[in-house]
Amino acid sequence: MSQQGLVIRGGSIVTSQGIKQADVWISQGKIIRIAKDVLSKTWQSQTASFTEVDANDMYLLPGLLLLSDQSLYKIREMQPYIDAIRNMVRLGCTSLVDVFNLDRWMSTSQMNYQQTQHYNSLIDYGWHIGIKASDLRNQDVAKWGKRGYTAIHITIRSPEEISSLNWETISGVHTSYKTIFHLHIPPEASVKKDRRDQILQKWIDVTRYWKIRTVLPDPTFLFDTKQYDPFYHVFWLSKDWTDQALRHMSRHWYEMWPVAAPLHEVQFDYRRRWCTPEEMLCLLVRLTSTNVAKVLGLYPRKGCLTLGADADIVFLKKENWLTKHDLSTILNFSEIFFPTSVMSNGKWIYRNGEFFSTIGMGRCIRDLKPYTYVI
Repeated sequence: MSQQGLVIRGGSIVTSQGIKQADVWISQGKIIRIAKDVLSKTWQSQTASFTEVDANDMYLLPGLLLLSDQSLYKIREMQPYIDAIRNMVRLGCTSLVDVFNLDRWMSTSQMNYQQTQHYNSLIDYGWHIGIKASDLRNQDVAKWGKRGYTAIHITIRSPEEISSLNWETISGVHTSYKTIFHLHIPPEASVKKDRRDQILQKWIDVTRYWKIRTVLPDPTFLFDTKQYDPFYHVFWLSKDWTDQALRHMSRHWYEMWPVAAPLHEVQFDYRRRWCTPEEMLCLLVRLTSTNVAKVLGLYPRKGCLTLGADADIVFLKKENWLTKHDLSTILNFSEIFFPTSVMSNGKWIYRNGEFFSTIGMGRCIRDLKPYTYVI
């Protein structure tokens, strides 16, 4: 199918800023043209090798992306692994980034062996590295940067651990390899709230001083813009914050705001409508696809429908969006967003309730560039 090419006609393309009517041309898994054809005869000779798809009653969204917090590579049995990936696809997920948690004893061959489960992935995937601050040595950042791992998840248990790191050396390596650090703080059961606040504040101060881009798990300072740098500090939102974030983005439509959230963490109160259903869809694309792609280093290859991007497209029936749900309650995005079909790299992987993907068709993406775009 990717050899023959596709033309998706009549759909409404949803972007992070608005919705437009256009046809989408796909060849070799890439989007090669976006336009509304009005003179069909002009293109008749050129469309002979393209299969047409009718999407007149559909919204076309960029595929959603997931940063896994479950270490999917540790699922050793095939069927549970495939089921986990299919559950993501069913909700419109077309790309996955998994976090490989390092231990000091692991050699390169052991690490490669443990990553083999994703060879069976149905969707494209990438890798981040997870490490404890106590195990992080200065040369580690350079080592992983040379191997193409540009995102490092660091677990911090105390402010003292932040001070113990050689930030001057780390900053130089960070600048060379354009890396990004994801801060992780253990649950409140092991680190109390006042301690967590101290860790967060110290981490923000240090990373702002050394100009290190980082993803923060706690949006405590989100609305106090003087407390952080909007380029170097990105907030990864949880359910408690997504409704406020969506409302803020709606009021400041064209303002850049460093927030992102995974699909399953998004919930919003729509009992009193504060934007139109189509505006809400654009906000959700921005929060769960475009901004996530920028954080993960996959934008503009993923997270948008534009020329040259991978043809990862989610098809959503217009009649199903915010029309068949009880609006008297708070809505969870993952419970109301059910795509009709999902396409990855120009191939159907889910269509009308059936899976068409082949085990192992997902590609490993190594050139992640999380330092490139403002969010």
